[in-house]
Amino acid sequence: MLERTPKHKELQIGFKMLCEKLLTRESFLIMEAGWKQKHGRTAVSTADLTIKRPSEADLTVVEAKFYRSRRVDLTLFRNALEELKKHRDAKKAKNAMMIVTCEITPAMRAETERHGAALWGLADLLLLTAKTPTLADTLADLLREADPGAAGRELFSDELQQLEEQSPRIKTKNEGARLIADLDQVKPGREGVKKFEQLCDKAIRYLFADQFQRWNSQPHIDDRLHRPNLIARLVPKHEFWISLSEDFRCRYVLFSFENDTEPLDQGDILSNVRHLSTGALRTVLVIVCRGGLDAGARRAMQSALREDGHFILTLTLAELKDMLTAKDGGDEFSDVLIDRSADLLTDLTP
Repeated sequence: MLERTPKHKELQIGFKMLCEKLLTRESFLIMEAGWKQKHGRTAVSTADLTIKRPSEADLTVVEAKFYRSRRVDLTLFRNALEELKKHRDAKKAKNAMMIVTCEITPAMRAETERHGAALWGLADLLLLTAKTPTLADTLADLLREADPGAAGRELFSDELQQLEEQSPRIKTKNEGARLIADLDQVKPGREGVKKFEQLCDKAIRYLFADQFQRWNSQPHIDDRLHRPNLIARLVPKHEFWISLSEDFRCRYVLFSFENDTEPLDQGDILSNVRHLSTGALRTVLVIVCRGGLDAGARRAMQSALREDGHFILTLTLAELKDMLTAKDGGDEFSDVLIDRSADLLTDLTP
């Protein structure tokens, strides 16, 4: 069983669990959950699921394939069908079913019919999960994590929008106000730095939840060095983030949260900037700083833009709180970023 990374294993198991719940909801009995053996300490070659109808004796073997692409090579799909056939023969099952997270082409459907199997694709999964919104949420989470990060677009954007409309998840009201109240309780400087970083992390996620995926918080290290606290993959929908993605070839954005009361200086900016990389498509850094910037920090930002094409935006704590208030009220909250971006690009100060 191929498991290149822990994330790969997590997605595979999550999808097989989802399929098991869907089949149970569709009145199938789960006779064997072979996927548990496949992902155990000693991998076993068996069908992901063996199921049957309550009133029937015939068994059906099921393979659930989680693909991180909308389209799958026909040869790969044929190989999956051959694997399904092998499991059907081994179980002496009458029926077989393939469940995949990709679009079904006529050729794929013809191949499946040739093997005498049933086939569920992405469109079928959307219809089936619509009956149970909690399962729709699970599918949405899997599809978001599956996105390999193609520049400027979300792989399953249409499907995710449909699933979001079905979601029963409670949208927290006045989340911005709660974050502001918590931020007001944080002590400036080293004493409150960890709490400040945690709350800024939550604030950024609240503000830009629909613009990013694959949020990755960095561990707090108390060594007085300045480094990014959060990195996320950009999947822009707002024109501001779309323009940054295209103009600066940016796929990943870094965020740094600075709790010092003193303005950031040139060294503080340079310490953060060293984590940017044009080759790795990490070209944009957003810094939230309690104490603002001094002239040296602004010159360092201009130098990074002019010499390396690295784009650095800063927000004061007061500006961050204003943005949280605006979002709570349904107002445009990206104005400060748009204006700050224009100021940086039109400033020719050496």
